[in-house]
Amino acid sequence: MIKSLIIILLSNVIAGELYSSNLFEKSNRVPEANEVFALTANIEKQAAYITWEIRDGYYMYLDSIKLKYKDKALPFKIFESRKELYKDEFFGETEILRGKFVIGIDINSSLNLSEVLIYYQGCSEAGFCYPIQKNQLL
Repeated sequence: MIKSLIIILLSNVIAGELYSSNLFEKSNRVPEANEVFALTANIEKQAAYITWEIRDGYYMYLDSIKLKYKDKALPFKIFESRKELYKDEFFGETEILRGKFVIGIDINSSLNLSEVLIYYQGCSEAGFCYPIQKNQLL
């Protein structure tokens, strides 16, 4: 009886340790960039709209956003943003984006949307910065 009780107690202690270590690992995991900077595109007849939903505690550099078609930069318009100035230890004073950010590009017949590339970079407020991200529009 005592042996059974000791085995049950030890099993509970070990199971609790394993469970808490799994929780610890999950909470300290660095999320993927696409989880932090959720990117969606909405294509209409004359324009394409690109939206980022930036998770709380993270930001993107405005200057890092580039749209390219066959290595040629595409101009874009900002439709919605929460811009603010930020003193960065590497880039100096720069504009960053938080929350929701929406840009648009004009579409013409010579533009193959499946070849449009989107580049961006951001960081966490905790100090971790992601490498430059590259996505296709379509």
